Amino acid sequence: MPPPDDASVRSEVISRYVTSGRRYLRLGGSLLRLSAPERAAFTRQLGRAAHDISTRDLGILLDEGWRERKTAAWLIAVSGRTGFRDRLGELLLASEGPYAGQAYCVALATFGTPADAALLAAYLDRYLPRPDLHYDQGAALGALLLLDRETGTDRAARFLTPGGLWQRWTEGPPRKDHSTPDDRREFLARLCAVVDESAEHYDAVHAETGCGCERGPLNP
Repeated sequence: MPPPDDASVRSEVISRYVTSGRRYLRLGGSLLRLSAPERAAFTRQLGRAAHDISTRDLGILLDEGWRERKTAAWLIAVSGRTGFRDRLGELLLASEGPYAGQAYCVALATFGTPADAALLAAYLDRYLPRPDLHYDQGAALGALLLLDRETGTDRAARFLTPGGLWQRWTEGPPRKDHSTPDDRREFLARLCAVVDESAEHYDAVHAETGCGCERGPLNP
């Protein structure tokens, strides 16, 4: 039997991990509106998917469109594959398309290191001076504030000075959601809590199967 071609491999990976159950549509704020049984079922499935997907297949998804990249970022966060940090940072900074940036911020926030904070700050340095661009500035600030709270640092402070970059961005056209920085942080924290719940299911699958796919950067 001849090996499958690249198109068929991509189609299979997308069907299994992205479009199954329309997973890509739920990854984000809609997760926070699920009932407790729905959330438990979803995080269990997400943990299983993050356990099963290979590094190769994650790379395939990151080379596709926003649906695939968004899903890959969540799976990377749940599986703790920090080896994708630089790739996620590049995609966030490039902001080539809509809808996926929040997922990159969630992943970087869950990694939780100074390297992740530096990527978030670099994004804010590039895009807060552009009030005409309403991208993922709010998610990036929320993620950076969350990292500050959890690590005892103050990296976000320079963006929040009176009349500073954050204020000028929120007040500049076009009209934006005027959620406070604390609101942005708490929203990201709630999304990261979903990652943590899914990671518990990931660990349970690993313990059950003993397949060697522990959470972490070298997960195959």
